[in-house]
Amino acid sequence: MVAAMTMPSLIQRQKEKEYAAKLKKFNSMMSQAVMMAINEEGPIENWGLTKYATSDGMSDEEIADANESRNKFFEILSKYLKVVEYCPYNSTCEEWDRHSLDGTAYDSFPKRMVLADGTMINGVTILSPQCNKNLGTSTSLQNVCGEFFVDVNGKKGPNATGKDVFMFYYTKYGVTPVGTKEETNATFETKCNRKIADKLNGYGCAAWVIYNENMDYLHCDDLSWDGKTRCK
Repeated sequence: MVAAMTMPSLIQRQKEKEYAAKLKKFNSMMSQAVMMAINEEGPIENWGLTKYATSDGMSDEEIADANESRNKFFEILSKYLKVVEYCPYNSTCEEWDRHSLDGTAYDSFPKRMVLADGTMINGVTILSPQCNKNLGTSTSLQNVCGEFFVDVNGKKGPNATGKDVFMFYYTKYGVTPVGTKEETNATFETKCNRKIADKLNGYGCAAWVIYNENMDYLHCDDLSWDGKTRCK
């Protein structure tokens, strides 16, 4: 009886270890790709990108220009990644539902770029074409260009931010996982908290998983960068 009760939790913990390992691998791979792109293509601020954070208030022409710019970002990065499938913006792409860490439903997620290991880059924003968006106290976070999402197990569930979907910034100096101690935007405390009902909840979990190598925030609520980094 005890084994039957504990088996689901053991399976869940094993999945979390797999997700953490995949996320660390992706972080290393994407960091190398962005730095290679910067070295060979020039600084990101010289790539000719167009700001796109949200389509709210944008004209159809502005959205089209921004989508072309986002495609340019993907096309540049694809030279330095092992891409097996790509669906550009302004194309009809396969989509599925996405949720936040606490279960709040969010927008559907399109399949954009699938990598050889099965990880999937779902979307990219361009917060600052000049790479000077300030989202924290570190040098990298004071020079943010934009952000992107990765789903470490592709279209398989749970398709939830902070569980199998994670967010990264690309900056003037490379890639930074969202939610570091220096973060002032999507902090670990406010955007990686299973008790907060927020469609953006889960955005601040990537750095925790990469640097602490666990997803214990799914099991206890007293973790912090300056305190406990595991439930036990």
